[in-house]
Amino acid sequence: MNVKLIGNDLKCLQVELEYNEHFYCEKAALIYYEEGIQSTLKVLDKGVGGMIKRKLSGESIFLVELCNMHQGLKKLALAGHSGLLPVNLKTLPGGAIICRAGSYVASSDKVDVDFKLNLTSFIGGTGLLMQKISGYCTVFLDAIGSPITLDIKAGETVYIDEKSFICMSAHMENQASPHFSGTNLLGGEGLSMLKVTGPGIVYLNSVNVHM
Repeated sequence: MNVKLIGNDLKCLQVELEYNEHFYCEKAALIYYEEGIQSTLKVLDKGVGGMIKRKLSGESIFLVELCNMHQGLKKLALAGHSGLLPVNLKTLPGGAIICRAGSYVASSDKVDVDFKLNLTSFIGGTGLLMQKISGYCTVFLDAIGSPITLDIKAGETVYIDEKSFICMSAHMENQASPHFSGTNLLGGEGLSMLKVTGPGIVYLNSVNVHM
């Protein structure tokens, strides 16, 4: 399997599949796929509770499985709403991330996409319902601009504008809290920002989405 991001800030993903290789994406993400690739719609199996949470978050309850059934190399392309951020789950503790609901676009293998209510993130402005994505592959998330990677060391703290947040290592969930400040409000950032303490990795949009 070969994958390549195409474009500048507004990127799409080109995927080349060998015979019997699989790729997975949200059902609205596909741009095209070549003849020889079989597309199968899968229902995500998190039970009725999981389906309800997905609907509440605006997510589809379906996932598209793409498999090359041809002996030769076949291509497909897909995209998010704006750009794409690749995250290699194999390099993160526990192989998991916490991100905004609706961030998942595609992955090079099956992932577990779960949803959880999070009061801290709701107060911090990133939404009441967050996604937890875990697996042993590369996952592609919706992003705006050229995403920023913060490698926060132990004891270090950063304050993040909630609309710039994409995702963080799943183990950092209890290391994040809302930070209230009248200065932030007067500065146009909102009453609360997301306070995150290391260690861990955080990914941010590079574009000011307030504009």
